[in-house]
Amino acid sequence: MTLPPDELTDFVQKVHDTLGKFRLSVIVSPKTLRFNSYCITGLVWRSIRFDRSEFKKLPKDKRGIYAFVLVEPNAMLPPHGYVLYIGIAGKDSDRSLRDRCRDYLNSKRLVKKREGIAFAIGNWREVLHLYYAPVDDTVSASDLKLLEEQLNAALLPPYSRADIEAQTKKLTKAF
Repeated sequence: MTLPPDELTDFVQKVHDTLGKFRLSVIVSPKTLRFNSYCITGLVWRSIRFDRSEFKKLPKDKRGIYAFVLVEPNAMLPPHGYVLYIGIAGKDSDRSLRDRCRDYLNSKRLVKKREGIAFAIGNWREVLHLYYAPVDDTVSASDLKLLEEQLNAALLPPYSRADIEAQTKKLTKAF
């Protein structure tokens, strides 16, 4: 027997639809944020909105690092942003930032293989930005991979679970 919706059930659904589905747990560690011994120096970050039409602005001939960030520039708000995920283009190949980031436009593949990222894109698309920093060809694939691990350890993005240096990854399992 199914109970009819009541005032309490309606309230719970309204709260979930209005705010609850956007809840996000983050870890902000002053110690990891202040880490400053990265394997490479001098990244130049740029950003685009997460929108198919914007992807043509991504470098088609450069490897690099990218981050999904929740941010909405607004003259009334102080600078802010929440890094959800950090990844690299060119880990085991010469795939460009554009080619790698276009993978995130394939909804079926995302839902099947990257559930967290699929949820983030589906939930926050209108305020989701893709930050990217191209690297020189002199940066090795192993240094790029190490940089990804170091940045993930520094920021601890909620959807970066695999590519974090071992000691920090072990500690995050407590949560």
